[in-house]
Amino acid sequence: MVVDLSTLSTARYGVLDRQLNNKERWLCFWALFLYGFMTSFMLFKASSVLPYIASDLSIASGDVGMVMTSFSIAGLILAYPGAWIMRKVGMKFSVMIVVVISIIGTALGCVATTSEMFLVSRAIEGVSYGLFSVMGPNLMPRLFPLKKLGLVMGVWSLWMPVGSVCAFVITPLMFDAFGWHSVWYVAVALQIVAGVVLFAFMKLPKIAENEIVDGDPTKKRDTSKNFVFAGLMMQVAFTVWCFVYLANINGLYPTFLQEVKGLSVFDSSMLPTVLALVTIALGTFAGIVSDKLSSRKTFAVVAYAVVAVTMFTIGFTEDPNDMASPWATMFIIGVCGSVLPMATRSIVPVLCPDPKKTDYVLATMTFVTCVAQVFGVAASQSVQALGWNGNAVFVLGPLSMVAAVIVLVFVTSDRKATAALREAEAKIEAQVGELAMD
Repeated sequence: MVVDLSTLSTARYGVLDRQLNNKERWLCFWALFLYGFMTSFMLFKASSVLPYIASDLSIASGDVGMVMTSFSIAGLILAYPGAWIMRKVGMKFSVMIVVVISIIGTALGCVATTSEMFLVSRAIEGVSYGLFSVMGPNLMPRLFPLKKLGLVMGVWSLWMPVGSVCAFVITPLMFDAFGWHSVWYVAVALQIVAGVVLFAFMKLPKIAENEIVDGDPTKKRDTSKNFVFAGLMMQVAFTVWCFVYLANINGLYPTFLQEVKGLSVFDSSMLPTVLALVTIALGTFAGIVSDKLSSRKTFAVVAYAVVAVTMFTIGFTEDPNDMASPWATMFIIGVCGSVLPMATRSIVPVLCPDPKKTDYVLATMTFVTCVAQVFGVAASQSVQALGWNGNAVFVLGPLSMVAAVIVLVFVTSDRKATAALREAEAKIEAQVGELAMD
């Protein structure tokens, strides 16, 4: 017997019998955002104390990378199943299960006494990270009308930098005072708080906003015209950004600053933190502007080109006395970081009006992000072979230009996609009017 999971009572859990008002939408958004940056905190909380964890738990040097990679592997595996689960089992029920999984994983890390037990705990946390990184952004088109998605996705895209800043600030302070286990205990407490907030404020409308026109539940959107290939190409280009930003900037830039510029561990960690703060400061503004101009494709092309020029010129200069270039690089990449995740997420519902297609294209975004993280080890190998500046000039710069060309050539502009949608909706209204007259 085949069971239709969409008929389960959990599928309607948290769904109201009406549309949400603006206050309810934003309360739900901030509850999701709170847990979102907690999952980012889960990912990065180990970064600053990896050597001490490895020493305490006798983790072999060759296995230390698995402490971080386990998160990305889980996301890689669960990206598409996560999209399927949330559609079939229900959004709020799925999110609450994710919270429970994460708390179990972190709690296991608190009491881990062996490397195997600790890595299992990280893998469980990674399951939560992988599932939520799909579910979180996929909830936004359901909560907000299309005309507000630029702002919404601009703010939502800050979950990763906010979480990383919190991790890089809180972890060293807690470690110095109480040891690395204390970070895990605090993380459990914070996740419980975030889970309670989610339980209280996460609500869903009777009809998803991406199924209706401008928030009017009496007007169904036409979902027949979808630019799925364009949406997927946007995600292919985003793989480059993830490789540049996550693997080479977040992952290796502090090491570059220590080895080439002679900075201390603390000082070298400050520059990527400044980058994240720039992204946080400008993310909302970038989203508002993209809503006003319907220019997400243009934003992405320009941002990828700027990243390329930066890598070709000042990204990884090897003059030990040149600190102006690293600071300028952090500011420029921070600005691009406020644009690219926002543009990549918010253009998808425009290109793919069909909610199911939106879900799976956004799941692809999680998939390619994790691909870039899993294969981020290639970044250190490239640096070893080509040098810091050689890696920037011969790998990162060309890849970024390729990404710009992919978006320019293969991605339909959001203006064109919106015009096609409006035309289809106008035809439907005209047909309805003719039938009414008859």
